[in-house]
Amino acid sequence: MRIFAKGWSNGFDGPGRRFVYYMKGCDFRCLWCASPESISPDPEILFYPDKSEFAASCCDKKAVEGDRLKREICSNCNAMSCINIWRNRAFELVGTDISKSEIIQDMEQRMAMFGSDGGITFSGGEPTLQVDELLDIAQELKYRGINLTIETNAASPRFKELYDAFDLLICDLKCITPELHYKITGAANDMVVKNISHAVAAGINMIIRVPLIEELNFTISERERFYEFFSAVKPARVEFLRLHQLGLPKYKALGQSCPAKKLNPPKEEEVDDFCKSLSSLGIDAKLLH
Repeated sequence: MRIFAKGWSNGFDGPGRRFVYYMKGCDFRCLWCASPESISPDPEILFYPDKSEFAASCCDKKAVEGDRLKREICSNCNAMSCINIWRNRAFELVGTDISKSEIIQDMEQRMAMFGSDGGITFSGGEPTLQVDELLDIAQELKYRGINLTIETNAASPRFKELYDAFDLLICDLKCITPELHYKITGAANDMVVKNISHAVAAGINMIIRVPLIEELNFTISERERFYEFFSAVKPARVEFLRLHQLGLPKYKALGQSCPAKKLNPPKEEEVDDFCKSLSSLGIDAKLLH
């Protein structure tokens, strides 16, 4: 199973203190993605020239040119001496393979720190792109009594297989309008809407999370469509997250520009008002800070 990071989380990626595996590869291309290094399934190098004045001297293939990394050279380099030999702080490899036995070993070492309500979360990227390996390791962990959460875009045709494998599903919902969804993610949302609707009807323990961008999915028309959808489906919990720009340094480190750089979060009070309108429907709706 390929991941791009792992680490602790408290209360955000599921209940309690959790150890999170961030799986590499995603089938969406969200304009505001805060983890651009999660999108490609292939290993990549994040380049931070400000972290070391000796970056250029660590590459015998001359891939470093000032503050720029010639990635076409890196793609043909198997040695990666900048990371494997010099361990220079300017270079960070994202995308490593982890085995089932390594995850179980992680669990055994950290289980005492989960507390009474913590556990393990598989996030992304998009975990369901590695669904066979994911379900296999989930079965092993559940057998050992570990509480499991998955964070997913809910677009997988095998979504229902997650029901018995995980204790909590945290499902992203970007928008309702199909044309808008394709425009801002590069993917259709018919399967997303179908999967979320079915999971709610089936009584699955689930949180719907909606990232909000003023100019994209928090327009008056899209708010109305969200309200209509939630009114009809009646999910138990909906959480909203306002756009942030914490991922900007990673775009720069990948040699990319951020498509959402000039986009804005909606006003906090407007999101609170929308939460109140959903709460009147019996939905536990809140803005995450």
